[in-house]
Amino acid sequence: MNTLQRLLLITLTLILPLSASFADDKAVPGTSPLPVTAYNAKFPITVQTGEYELVGTIIDFAPGAGVATHKHGGYVLVQVLSGEVTLREKGMEMIKKQGESWTENPGNEHSVINAGNVTARVAVSVLLPKGAEATTMIKK
Repeated sequence: MNTLQRLLLITLTLILPLSASFADDKAVPGTSPLPVTAYNAKFPITVQTGEYELVGTIIDFAPGAGVATHKHGGYVLVQVLSGEVTLREKGMEMIKKQGESWTENPGNEHSVINAGNVTARVAVSVLLPKGAEATTMIKK
């Protein structure tokens, strides 16, 4: 082995363990860990061109609280973050529990109530055409 080859071998022998120790330290000290996805819901839709507003709301339903029959002016995606709620639509009742979701098309009449004994939290996303009302109560 000539001198140049020996020098390269010594350099590699010193650098490889050092580079491996740096590779193990991926997280920067003092930074937060990466977030973890707890829930995921999809709502495939096709909309006409125009101006829209995406409105996101978190709603807490105390036990017994609810929203009487109503409809929305845009497409809606609802995710139950905690507790459970009862969705009443088209003569049916469905209990939606933590982690579950549902979608609503514009104009669908429905109501939601927390019939449980703990507070329920839902995340609501509405894709609202410009000028449309987010929620319209239905008088019966």
